[in-house]
Amino acid sequence: MYHGTDLSLLIALLAILVCLSAGMEKSVVADISPFRINKMNFIWAKAVSHISDKSVIKRIKNELEKFDKLYLSAKEQREKYGRSDLEEIDEKLGILLEKYGLEAALSAYNKKMKWRNEEELKKTNDVLASEKFTDPKIMKLWRAAQDAKFSESQLKALHKELKDHERRMEEYNEKVLKFNEVPHENSLDDDVAETREKMSSKLKEHFNEMESNYERLHNKVLQSEKSPFKNDKAMKNENFTARELESIRHDLHHFDMQMEKLKYHEEELKAAQELHKQSGKVGVINEGLTEFEEKTERIKRKLRKFGNFLETKIGHTEL
Repeated sequence: MYHGTDLSLLIALLAILVCLSAGMEKSVVADISPFRINKMNFIWAKAVSHISDKSVIKRIKNELEKFDKLYLSAKEQREKYGRSDLEEIDEKLGILLEKYGLEAALSAYNKKMKWRNEEELKKTNDVLASEKFTDPKIMKLWRAAQDAKFSESQLKALHKELKDHERRMEEYNEKVLKFNEVPHENSLDDDVAETREKMSSKLKEHFNEMESNYERLHNKVLQSEKSPFKNDKAMKNENFTARELESIRHDLHHFDMQMEKLKYHEEELKAAQELHKQSGKVGVINEGLTEFEEKTERIKRKLRKFGNFLETKIGHTEL
């Protein structure tokens, strides 16, 4: 049987033990994921489970804290400027872990992330692949994008942009139909003539906007494809020495891009001619078609001159 004083002392001791236990538990939980970068937390967990020397664990934690900051900084650089020193940081981290016999931890993390990324990309591609585009050109562009060097997030963003572009195309076609329903411009009604003029202006603006947007999307996909060049002529003359590439590679790339631009204009011109044939009406479609034909011819003339210039330049270089 306990006396009052002994009982009070026992209760106090129990309270202290409970507090200490709670503090220790909180400390352990806090140490499970002390870093902001997942890679550091993964390596830290492996270090704690494999190394018993507290002084070594402390040194490892200090080192990982430095790398945690380096990775965060590199991540910010990549988001802001599209480049970072991640490869260099990875290499230095590997050297550090070898020092403590933890190189297997980095290898295990990389394998884990590779598997996870492949699974997520597969799911993304499966979902996006099921969403077809009604326009053949957009569908062709999307298939090219799936084979290019886009990340998962970039592919999702591009898919949305292509869907938005296709929606704008549908809106344009609806506007053309409405325009054709308005009485002919030779009508004596001034209000009707004014209405047609306004609709014509908006249609041109809409069409030019679509043309520019498609060209932007097309270039985005083109620049991310595995081969740096698309046109056969550019690809054929790609393999120069470093000195030759310094003066010619930029011209070849520009020529390649302009050839793709011409190809796009020719496809659009063909579609516009077909639309004009189906509508059988004059007005904005006929006027826009004439402008488009003239623009396409201008691009052809410029490319012929540029092609001759390149052939001359390449010929001199090869000699």
